[in-house]
Amino acid sequence: MFKKLLVIITCLTLAGCSIFKTQPTSPEAPISWEQHQALLKNYASWELSGKVGIRTSQDSQSANLKWLQAQQSYQIDIHGPWGQGGASITGQPGNVTIQTDGKEFKGENPEQILRNQLGWELPISDIYWWIRGLPSPRMNFSQTLENNRLKTLHQDGWNINYLRYNSLSPVLPSKLTLSRQDLRITVVINSWIKR
Repeated sequence: MFKKLLVIITCLTLAGCSIFKTQPTSPEAPISWEQHQALLKNYASWELSGKVGIRTSQDSQSANLKWLQAQQSYQIDIHGPWGQGGASITGQPGNVTIQTDGKEFKGENPEQILRNQLGWELPISDIYWWIRGLPSPRMNFSQTLENNRLKTLHQDGWNINYLRYNSLSPVLPSKLTLSRQDLRITVVINSWIKR
């Protein structure tokens, strides 16, 4: 059950985001937080790869992550070491499919599938924003900034800590944690590529 949750959370943690192939940063003047947000909001198609770790009070697991985003459509694949186990989330607004452990679940959005089929509450639509270093526009939040980018974000009962950014221009998160109650998700992104 925990491995299934790990795979789903990992997939969902990355479900619905955007990326790009970027250029190294130049010694230009730093941009403002408002300018940085505007740049990140414009990324509509990307591919990211990395690792996801999930820890609860009872167990911890890790998996490889690959996320393809093409405008509104996405595919998130999570696989354990040596390709064992895993889950895949594919979708677009109004039509999502989650495949795991030989089962397939369909619904209008990933939150609905998780809630109705598996009894879990995960903010997949918000993670689309959080993974890029942005607050979700759906609800209130509090944040702290460092170098005009997110250091911490508190939204919908979740605490997101941005531990590391890459050296691309503009910068994107390369390591972050998402935690709520006894669940802690660590995402390490090895590459962002614009598609």
